[in-house]
Amino acid sequence: MRRSSLAFVLALAVAACEGPVGPEGPQGPPGPQGVQGLPGPAGLSGPGTRANYVVRISSTGDAVQALPTAAGSDPARPPGLACYTSDAPNGVWLNFSDGNTTASRNCGLVLGTSGTWNAVLIGGIPGWYAAFVVVY
Repeated sequence: MRRSSLAFVLALAVAACEGPVGPEGPQGPPGPQGVQGLPGPAGLSGPGTRANYVVRISSTGDAVQALPTAAGSDPARPPGLACYTSDAPNGVWLNFSDGNTTASRNCGLVLGTSGTWNAVLIGGIPGWYAAFVVVY
């Protein structure tokens, strides 16, 4: 009996040996969708509040727009400002500001006596429009 058991174990060992590997079979269907991962961290906050103002340029070539108190009152931290001009309130807007002299067209911010910022245009074309884009 011992001899037959040994022969059986030896036969199993020989049968367990691998032969040459055949060609790879076709790919099976994709598996099910995995579990949803955790949400990522919050992104950086945006630039803040954007406000657009369109003001008619006066007969003296000036335009002024008082900004809301939320725009701040710190002279060391003015809001961002872009200025445009157009001959119509829904026309083509031209960016400008050479900053050269008060005799040329300029746009800027003035901190008023009430402690709020004012967007100001000087040297504009009377009757045209000034657009102030403010980010705070």
